Amino acid sequence: MAKQARAFATRELIVQAAGVVFARQNYAKATLGDVIAEASVTQGALYFHFESKKAVALEVISRQHELFMDVGKTLMQRDLPGVAAMVTLSRELAQRITTNPLVQAGLRLSTESADTFVDTASGPYEDWIAAAEVFIRRAIDDGDIAPHHDSSRLAAYVIATFTGVQSLSQARTGWADILERLEEMWVFLLGGVATSPERASAWNIHSLLND
Repeated sequence: MAKQARAFATRELIVQAAGVVFARQNYAKATLGDVIAEASVTQGALYFHFESKKAVALEVISRQHELFMDVGKTLMQRDLPGVAAMVTLSRELAQRITTNPLVQAGLRLSTESADTFVDTASGPYEDWIAAAEVFIRRAIDDGDIAPHHDSSRLAAYVIATFTGVQSLSQARTGWADILERLEEMWVFLLGGVATSPERASAWNIHSLLND
């Protein structure tokens, strides 16, 4: 049992270290030597758990995806209005993007190296779209989003816009302005899909993003 616990701890140490390494540099430049140095483990310990750099990277992507989906599942279980749930989801994801190297690494690997991870790169986006669609349907039922909008297409648009916003925020300010940019995103987006201008302006987006 103690041996299994040590093995689990070592694997976790390697994954977290890989998150730091892949968040710092792209997949092509990063090496397993970098991961070994960051984790302070032996080469043998790393190869006991992972057969290649790609295997390590795939685990990082999987962990990042799990973290994001846990946020979505938690919000689905709460009795929040659809708009509030969507805005809160974007806030929670932004918080993890800006503070968690594993999340930063998973996103970087999924975008910069999508051609390397063809079988896995699109999966997280599809799941995020599915989660957003649940909240959009809820918002339509709440009377906040006009019912003529296709919830599936709108969900894909929301996730595409969020992805672009966080990428631009990273490039311009290192995510320092991400909440401001998200507030702009939601004001513009809700203004276009709400049942009425009054309905769109009724939501305190700033409060939802900053409370």
